[in-house]
Amino acid sequence: MDASTRAGAPPSKARRLRDGLGFFGSFLKNPGSIGAVLPSSVYLSRALIGRLDLQPGELVVEFGPGTGPVTAVARDLLPKGARYLGIELEPRFHQLLTKRFPEMDFHLGSAAKVTDILAERKLPRPTRILSGLPFATLPPGVQDEVIDGIVACLRGTHGDFRTFQYVHAFGMKAARRFRAMMAERFDSFERIGPVVRNVPPAFVLRYWGAK
Repeated sequence: MDASTRAGAPPSKARRLRDGLGFFGSFLKNPGSIGAVLPSSVYLSRALIGRLDLQPGELVVEFGPGTGPVTAVARDLLPKGARYLGIELEPRFHQLLTKRFPEMDFHLGSAAKVTDILAERKLPRPTRILSGLPFATLPPGVQDEVIDGIVACLRGTHGDFRTFQYVHAFGMKAARRFRAMMAERFDSFERIGPVVRNVPPAFVLRYWGAK
């Protein structure tokens, strides 16, 4: 294991450059599905994950892990016996993740199918869902599918959902639509940040109490 990946330490400059170039290349090919020019910083990753007070067997699901900056921090914070599943749509990123984190589980597919994926893998409903999906650029139909899956996973549990929105995109129509829909589907909401030590700065959004 690279020393830069232990205990939530920032990755090396060489690795950040490799990941940044790869992320930027994927963004240029498909900006609507990637939604960001650079991977999340360790500061945003820590704010997104928060405290993971999980019991053995409880599950964390990550939507759109990309090159794995949030995954790396989650791995170091997961209590013994807790479980993790990353759902990644981009084949190139999925391949990278499986090589970089061989001790963790990843599924190649759409986060909108989360309930089906969990059933196929015989996994419990998650205690926490983390998301790097670009809700500010997702079409309304895709937003609806993903939100329906989140609610189906968390309704009737003590689990929560966390995502982030960039400060510059916070007022975009699709971003406002997402927040309005989430407000209808969840009892409680918290906005954290902005995390200014990220490029670009971003807010973390936390929802719990799925209806």
